[in-house]
Amino acid sequence: MFRDEDLNLKPLVPLAESREGGEVARLRARLAAGEDRPEAWVVPAWVEEEFYRLNNLQFQIERLFAGVWGVRVDEERLARAAAEAARLVRTSYLVSERGEAFVAALPPGRFRLYRPGEVPQETAASPQEALWALKRLWAARWSLDAVMERGPGGWPEPAPVVVEAPCWGRPIQPP
Repeated sequence: MFRDEDLNLKPLVPLAESREGGEVARLRARLAAGEDRPEAWVVPAWVEEEFYRLNNLQFQIERLFAGVWGVRVDEERLARAAAEAARLVRTSYLVSERGEAFVAALPPGRFRLYRPGEVPQETAASPQEALWALKRLWAARWSLDAVMERGPGGWPEPAPVVVEAPCWGRPIQPP
């Protein structure tokens, strides 16, 4: 249940302060060990979960896929449902306090956004564009290929997103 004090949570934290596990924890350990890494922040998984919940996206997206999976998959309806689900995610409203805090936490510059361990990446030329890139990453989980890979009833688990300020002029290090 969403509470007023939840607005005090940060939608973007420096990598060194992140509490996320998995690949983010490995990146944090490499940073703590002194590895030369670009400046990075983490969008915690709860931000994506909150976004879906406050926009009632699970209900809306489940309705899009109703009747698509059966004995025989209706591929045309599946493709339309996946495209509409991605559009819903891209166009849904992010709590203004979250968006403002996200943009304010980033310095001016260019950014690379990615989910550790996943292929899609987005780039952005400013903090505001990084916010839009974040929503594109969330929407990418509703591409036709991603939906087919998850199969019927497959719902993507909320996951953290890393935002890096790569040093242009040197190759981007793999995550």
